[in-house]
Amino acid sequence: MLAYNDKGLLRASFTLGKGGKLFQHNERAILKHVFWNENVTQSQIAEVTKIPQQTMSRMVKSLIDLGALNQTDTISSTSRGKPGTNLEPNPNYAFTFGLSILLNAIAITVMNFKGEVVGTQLIEMEDMSIKHVLKNVSLLIDELSLKYKIPYERILGIGVGISGFFSSMDGKMNTHHALEEWAQINIAKIVADTFHLPTWVVNDGTGAAAGEGIVGKGKEYKNFVYLFISSAFGGGLINNLDILKGTYGNAGELGDMLPPKLYSHPNLELFRRILLKNGIEIPSIYSLNETYDPEWPGVDEWIYKVQDSFDLVATCSSALLDTQAIIIGGHIPKQLAEKIIPRIDVYAQFRRGEKRPQPKILCADVVSNPVAVGAATLPLRDWCF
Repeated sequence: MLAYNDKGLLRASFTLGKGGKLFQHNERAILKHVFWNENVTQSQIAEVTKIPQQTMSRMVKSLIDLGALNQTDTISSTSRGKPGTNLEPNPNYAFTFGLSILLNAIAITVMNFKGEVVGTQLIEMEDMSIKHVLKNVSLLIDELSLKYKIPYERILGIGVGISGFFSSMDGKMNTHHALEEWAQINIAKIVADTFHLPTWVVNDGTGAAAGEGIVGKGKEYKNFVYLFISSAFGGGLINNLDILKGTYGNAGELGDMLPPKLYSHPNLELFRRILLKNGIEIPSIYSLNETYDPEWPGVDEWIYKVQDSFDLVATCSSALLDTQAIIIGGHIPKQLAEKIIPRIDVYAQFRRGEKRPQPKILCADVVSNPVAVGAATLPLRDWCF
């Protein structure tokens, strides 16, 4: 992940403290526990974080005064001590934007401090040059800000998800050929300078996994492998709620498990070509959830061609990571994913009458602009939770 978060970019409502951090270690521990758990009390946080109760009370009060936390009207009673007032993140404390730069489209998502999607919008474009993209991103941000009354001074940052892989430790990306202008440049700095916001950049599969981790199945599964199915095939990894980045930021490049001469990559470009051969023309892969027909001729042919690829990737993911779940997402229609799942065979040794525990294979919950949704989580993940 590439970040460009110079303190001069921070909006007026936020102040960096010691070490250039928005929240100190114990404050982050409190916020993280409240963010990931419902109906939380101070005593419960103290038990988990081991922060002394007196320190806990002082910090919680400070976070409430700051506007980062709210006390709810619900009173929680536990087996220990007196009943306590529940805490939750204040959704209006901060807002973030997420930008996905796809091969022929952009999408913008705005998210609040509670990790809820406030609004999201996608537009398809033929011109994916930097100038044209940023011009249209600016228009979308203004439109969403006006529509949802997003306070300028409460925008914490912007995340970007783009198709490509990081080339080296300097954070520059080797983007897809359809995004030639974006290759080997400092994307984070360009976006930060344009919108005067701290900026984070990940590849599209990692972005989609990050969003599923907060808005989707991540509420139930702390560890999962995300299969990103779009124009190309990739993925992302979530480990103990956090993004698993790898050395260069390329962890989750699942497509590289599949030598193209041996395996068909399970992407929607192949799906589109098979459908076209059968007389079905789809207007856009980004609206497949609305237009998909399970009776289309060619659906079973695509599944047949990519079956072995899903088996291999799922088996490797299970064996290497011992993950809780494998989540199929991206821009694949949910009905098609549901048809694939029962056919995926995860190989495991059979010993003493049983296999080792297998991951659950599930459909993603985030089906609308998953990369932009995930990109919007990046400022929250890096600075707050």
